[in-house]
Amino acid sequence: MIVLLRLSAGLTGWAVAFCLIYALHGLGCSGGWVGAGVGGMSLHRTVLLAGWAFSLAATAGIALWLRRFRATSLDRAAAALGWVGFAATLITFAPIAVVPACL
Repeated sequence: MIVLLRLSAGLTGWAVAFCLIYALHGLGCSGGWVGAGVGGMSLHRTVLLAGWAFSLAATAGIALWLRRFRATSLDRAAAALGWVGFAATLITFAPIAVVPACL
């Protein structure tokens, strides 16, 4: 049972990150964060980038944590899936940095 939790941990981390970024995007668009400025960027983009950075740190932490379990092939697969979750977080949310947030 524990191995199944470890197998799903990386992609679950990505799914939580997806929900977080999606919620921040909706709050920012409806709350008018696009017009407010912070350091030359809108508050909305700043919050989304901070959420992305937090999500990257969390999924990298999951992947590094899963790396210590190497006893069986399922444990090695869990470690690989942890890095898949990190890569999915990196690639999925990369457009935050360049695409306009609210149209």
